[in-house]
Amino acid sequence: MIGWLRSAVAAFLMAGSAWALADTPAPLSGGALIKPSDYLGQILVSLTLVLLIIFVGAWLLRRFGRFASVAEGQLSVLGALSVGQRERIMLVQVGREQLLIGVTSSRISTLHRLETPINLDDTDTQPGPSGQTMAESFAKRLQAAMTQRMTREDR
Repeated sequence: MIGWLRSAVAAFLMAGSAWALADTPAPLSGGALIKPSDYLGQILVSLTLVLLIIFVGAWLLRRFGRFASVAEGQLSVLGALSVGQRERIMLVQVGREQLLIGVTSSRISTLHRLETPINLDDTDTQPGPSGQTMAESFAKRLQAAMTQRMTREDR
């Protein structure tokens, strides 16, 4: 963004210095003389318009995100937990199925496929029927899934 601003300032300064230095009119092919000050306004308006189009396009791209994906809303990240500098455990929903995946800088692996999906509403901090919050419930399920996986790998 700063690079664009520097380019715009440099263009305005160059246009201004060219206008100030050009005292002698340039002859046209038809013999008429045109001063640079006659078309300097057009150049500045055109440059401003082009910069405005670029900034509006960048804002629209940031505002509305990327193009529509193949999943079309069927893929979403429900939760994430950082377990290291570059390691994360993520709960991902694909259609009706929920997966617990491990993400590192070089690998993504499925840790557990949840048989009963976790219902994540806006009630994360309200106690459920068992007296636990959704975060506590998720933590216990995560711990159980990790222990189950460890016991399977030990066999």
